[in-house]
Amino acid sequence: MAEFVIRLADERGHVQEQIQAAATADELRQRFTQAGYYVYSVKPRGLTGSARKTKLETFLIFNQQFLTLIKAGLPILGSLEMLAKQQKNAIFAGQLQNVAARVRTGEPVSAAFEAQGGFPLMYTTTLLAGERAGNLEEMLAGFSPSSACRWLSGRR
Repeated sequence: MAEFVIRLADERGHVQEQIQAAATADELRQRFTQAGYYVYSVKPRGLTGSARKTKLETFLIFNQQFLTLIKAGLPILGSLEMLAKQQKNAIFAGQLQNVAARVRTGEPVSAAFEAQGGFPLMYTTTLLAGERAGNLEEMLAGFSPSSACRWLSGRR
């Protein structure tokens, strides 16, 4: 389960913010809507304002570990959960937990990463291409440090 910050109002119009656990933001939104609340926003915990970009070194280490676990035969979901638990950067760990929660509910890994907003578009596109072609492992292996540097810095 991932943690989310939910901003909502009750029937009297009192606005409040809470931290709640849920598998997905949509599940949490639906739970509070059905309970009679007006939900303004649901965001992964640890993200404020716009999503933060991931530091290059943290991202590259994650990608290499993710690829290694997948090559070793571990399922994608298990790999994501394991890497989220061992992550020292709390914001990045929260993003990975949210990705894992989304994948657990059947969302494609590319869409789950894209929903975080802090990952480069080229990475999520690479994941999508790997999913569609049935060779995610090969696509992740092609995501080299030099190409990641260009993508994360905004250069193409």
